[in-house]
Amino acid sequence: MINPQFDKLLCGVIKRLGAELLFCLSMLSAFLIIEPLSLNAIESPKALTDEAALDISKPPYVPVYRIPLRVHLGKSSLSPSQFKEILAEINHIWWSQAGICFEIEAVNRDEPLKKGVDIWFVPVMKEYPASNGYYNGDHEIYVRDAPILGSASHPAHSSASRTAAHELGHVLGLHHRQDSDDNLMRSKTFGWLLNVYEIRNARKAAAQKALPDKSPRHCGTPQFAF
Repeated sequence: MINPQFDKLLCGVIKRLGAELLFCLSMLSAFLIIEPLSLNAIESPKALTDEAALDISKPPYVPVYRIPLRVHLGKSSLSPSQFKEILAEINHIWWSQAGICFEIEAVNRDEPLKKGVDIWFVPVMKEYPASNGYYNGDHEIYVRDAPILGSASHPAHSSASRTAAHELGHVLGLHHRQDSDDNLMRSKTFGWLLNVYEIRNARKAAAQKALPDKSPRHCGTPQFAF
């Protein structure tokens, strides 16, 4: 025979637990609804649709943020013709996923931009001989001509462009993420993919660094000023 007082107490506990469970579920539902829309808290981007995904002429988000980038080739062992493909792939990695690209000027001198980003390509980095590249501020980025990278399921074509795109991720506020070989922000692989949170954060940073004119949907062809 069940004690009536115990039965009443048990019912009260169940009701309380049920109320707390409903509260938790409501909070979780709110989080799941809000989080995918978090990009809209920063801007009102045009999300990638199935049709746009099949059309590489359309950016996944608008506006497209275009950032000035000076590429210093005076110490590089590679030819300008090799860099045409490398620089094009850097822009493809960022534009095709995040609606970010770089207005690139390639030069053979060391004078940095007053506003924008600078990156140097060198055969070997004397300060960090085992490193493929490093970021020490927007005007002090170095990448080896031929970085040594591990495999990825969906690899970039060039190890130099992938490493440069990785270092530019640091320019846009991204940190290392080592959970997938396909991830751009993983160290020393050919992976070039970004997740939605990295895209959101990169676009937020890019908006502060971009050129004022937001109407173009692409960046121009890299210019070789030598």
